[in-house]
Amino acid sequence: MNNTFAFNRFKNLLLKDGKMYIRNFGTGLIVFCCLNAIFWIFNLLFSSETMPPVRFGMLCVWTALAMMMVPSKVYGNANLSREGVGFAMMPASSLEKFFSMFLYCAVVTPLIVFFGGYLVDAFLSVFPFGGFEKPIRLYSMNEIVRMYNDTEGAVRAAEMNLPIDKVFPIGVMRTSFYVGVIQWAAIFMLGNMLFKKHKAGKTFACYLGIGYLLSTIFGATMVANSKHLELWLESIEGYSAEEMVRLWHNMTIWGMIIGIIITGVLLYFTYRKIKTQKY
Repeated sequence: MNNTFAFNRFKNLLLKDGKMYIRNFGTGLIVFCCLNAIFWIFNLLFSSETMPPVRFGMLCVWTALAMMMVPSKVYGNANLSREGVGFAMMPASSLEKFFSMFLYCAVVTPLIVFFGGYLVDAFLSVFPFGGFEKPIRLYSMNEIVRMYNDTEGAVRAAEMNLPIDKVFPIGVMRTSFYVGVIQWAAIFMLGNMLFKKHKAGKTFACYLGIGYLLSTIFGATMVANSKHLELWLESIEGYSAEEMVRLWHNMTIWGMIIGIIITGVLLYFTYRKIKTQKY
């Protein structure tokens, strides 16, 4: 049954996991959705105003924090020797367990926390006191790019200032955003299956450590090849705008492809860990 997928069995698993999700993380969901009320209370007490961009940014932060915590809160027993027996004995295949975990960690949680937090923030903005003069507006990717360009946002390449939407196609930006959200969930799903205790903290520490190591290697590589880098930068000085756009397009798309591959690898190893976990 490890490699099979039955819709009815998966539906039952989703319902079972949903009950566990609400039981173990329901209170956390409510808390994360209401965290922007801190700004509202602060503004009320000190007669100040927290601008919508700050409130929007903090909604993203609360969402990221919730995604860090949800795997260990809901599926924390999945890799434990004794407590994990219940997870192992559930009448579902490893593939079904993986997809259920993925849906609750990478889809349900960010949607509930972000849009739930947005609704709470919008509700608080209705009151004539508290400092929220107006609700946060949810902008489309096209509107964000347009605003960025209107404020003279540009990517400087050689002697040219290229509009952001010319350098980074909107479709690629949107796809990169979705991949980033799923990758963030995949990191903590895998960490939850690897570590026995302090799962979210250890996973985040590893994330920072690996990021620091890669940035150090990248920096050292740039220093070691500084002459080649200088020659390359000099070579693109004569590029036309069309050539620069094509260059940035290729770099952006390759970056997105690498992100997709990394996310796929993380998800695959999470599935393999679920399938091969010993109890």
